[in-house]
Amino acid sequence: MPTFRGSSARRGALLVACLEMSIAGCSVLGRSDRPLDRTEDPRIAQEVRARIAAEPSLAGASIRVEVNGAVVLLHGGVDGIGAWQCAITTSGLVRGVRSVADYLVIGRGPRDIQCLAPRPETAVIPGR
Repeated sequence: MPTFRGSSARRGALLVACLEMSIAGCSVLGRSDRPLDRTEDPRIAQEVRARIAAEPSLAGASIRVEVNGAVVLLHGGVDGIGAWQCAITTSGLVRGVRSVADYLVIGRGPRDIQCLAPRPETAVIPGR
């Protein structure tokens, strides 16, 4: 257990400061009282499914799409790292998507592929 040197007033002030920071951290990292907005989830899911279906390099993939509060969840399997990156990037290009969480199993397949699904003009593809 750490020992603090100095006056008891300094130790008390340090203790209070530590408690304030931990309480402030809890409110920042804790759950929000606001409910998730799920009104766009069906549209987002439909658009993600359509983009994945239109992507030729994901033709052999078995991907199931769920959306929860604008967070896209990808389940299933893809062939190779390239298809995995393509599935995540393609899903993230849909308007309104906050993030993409993948639970995809990556099988043997090519590392580098060309993702061809239509992209909006304003799309930024990370890593390219």
